[in-house]
Formats: sequence, structure tokens, C-alpha cells
Amino acid sequence: MKKNKKQSSLILIGIALLSTVLLVNFACKGKTYVIGFVNPNPGEKEGAQGFLNNMPKHGYVEGKNVTYIKCETQDKKIIDAAIKDMVKKKVDLIFAMTTPATQMAKKYTEGTNIPVVFVLYDAVTTGAAKSLIEPGGNLTGVQLRGSTEKSLGWLLAIAPHTKHIYVPIAFDTGAAKQSLGDLKQAAAKLDLKLTVSEVATVEAHNASLSLMPKDIDAVFILHTWLVGSHLDEIIEKAIERKIPVISAGHVDYKDGLVMSYGPIDDFSGAQAARLADNILRGTHPRDLPTETARFFLGFNLKTAKAAGLEIPKDILQQADFISR
Repeated sequence: MKKNKKQSSLILIGIALLSTVLLVNFACKGKTYVIGFVNPNPGEKEGAQGFLNNMPKHGYVEGKNVTYIKCETQDKKIIDAAIKDMVKKKVDLIFAMTTPATQMAKKYTEGTNIPVVFVLYDAVTTGAAKSLIEPGGNLTGVQLRGSTEKSLGWLLAIAPHTKHIYVPIAFDTGAAKQSLGDLKQAAAKLDLKLTVSEVATVEAHNASLSLMPKDIDAVFILHTWLVGSHLDEIIEKAIERKIPVISAGHVDYKDGLVMSYGPIDDFSGAQAARLADNILRGTHPRDLPTETARFFLGFNLKTAKAAGLEIPKDILQQADFISR
């Protein structure tokens, strides 16, 4: 008899718990959300769009149960005012693309219950997170940093003669300076010479291509919007000189880079969307470790051939993507 009573009690408890879960799920499905969306960098448009593209997979459909308040401008005053307005309206969450947007979101949400999900180059050194494991506060997200050193390793694998690398850069993003620092450290370890060419305008960038040193063996593209948006001109000049153009940023092998090793926008956006879903379901950001973006290796065989390179089969077998 006692055994039956105990079993009955456990069944009742189980039913009660199941009912609670069902009620919570029902409430969540019936709730509508308002999400702030901030992306000041045109070069990160696809990454930010990756977040929007992946939110419906978690049940958040724009126009049905979620509304986005979007701010996509490079004007810091407008961004500042937009985030203040989001906080005033008590949005359910803010998605911040880039370091500047994240830092502003952190500043204005401090002391509130508004969570922030970011995608940026380095979470810890910029103050977005105390550590990757324990971000602390009301922020968590996806860090893009970490592919530079291995990118150089892949370059040496396909072009072992490389000694001198040309690096065109515009300091138009926080990630540009940070990624250049990573590249310098990695190059020093491998005893590689870097020639860094800073450009601030499209005209200066185009002019710099004719001034590339004659003894360079490769061109390395960093996290810089101006340079990244003018790859065609760089690749054309590089092919003329039979040298490869590679990148440790977003995987741009389809755009003609011989090799790229880095994050793919949609995947980084998917990571951020998953974190946002966890938060909207009740998990506090401080309990969600900041994630490092997954890195992908891509090769463009057509451009490689034009640059006079034949990529070994054993290396191609390790690629995530190959453009022929």
C-alpha cells in the first residue's frame, strides 16, 4: 500500500511538473517580442543579416511574434540616440554587431534587465565580457577572433616559398587594428616580413596597389571594410604578379581569394540567434559563455591557377569549401 501511495505521489508530481512546462511553453508561444538591432558597419551586413535569417528557425517570425527596431548607420550620434530609445522602450533584447555598437549597448543597458547579444572581433579586450567562460553582466555573444595565425600556416602550406606579405588596411573598424596586431604577432613567430599599407580612401587604396613592393609573395586581407569591399582590384593586380591573395576574415573564396580561413556570416549569425533564443526563454546572459565563431577553410582553384599555384590534394581534402 505504501509503495502504491509513493508511486501515486510521484505520478501526481510528474503531472504537475509537466503541466507547468506546458503552460510556460504556451505562454512563450503567445508572447510577442521587441528586439533592438544595431549594425553600424556596412561590411558586416551579411553577418547581421545572418542573425535575422536564423531567428525564425527558433520560432521568432518578424511581423508575427517579433518586431525589430533597426539602426543601420555609421553615424555615432544616431546610433547613440537609437540605443537610448531602445532602452526607453524596454525592448526584450538588443542585438549589437561590431565593437562600437556593443560598447554603446553595454553603456546604456547597465542597471537594466535588458540583455545584449553581440557579434564582434574580441569580447574580452574590448570589455564586452569579463571572460569567454563567464561573460558576467547582461551581455554575451560571438567572438570572431582566432583565425589569423592558422591562416598564415595554411598560406605556407600552399606557398611554402612565402617570405614577404603585403597588407593593405584601412582602420575603419575596431577589428582592423586588433586583427593587424594578431597578424604581426603570428608573422613574427614564423619569421615572415610584413609591409603594411594604410589607406583611408578608395583613391588611396587604388593608388597603393601600383606601389606594392616587387618582392612580395602574397597579399593578406584583414577585417577592414574599405579594403574588403574592393577585392577585385587587389586580386587583379595579384594575378598579374602571380601571387596569392588570402584572408583570415570572412570566408571570401567565392570572391576570388585563393584561400580564406575564417567565419562564415550566416553561421556566426546562427550562433547569435541561438544565444538570443536561450535568453528570451529565460536564461541569463551571464550563464551563457561567449562563443568563438566556427572557422571554415575555403579555396578558389581558378584563382589559384591564375596565380601560378597548384594546391596539394591532401590540403584540398581538409577544405570545407572549394570553388572550381
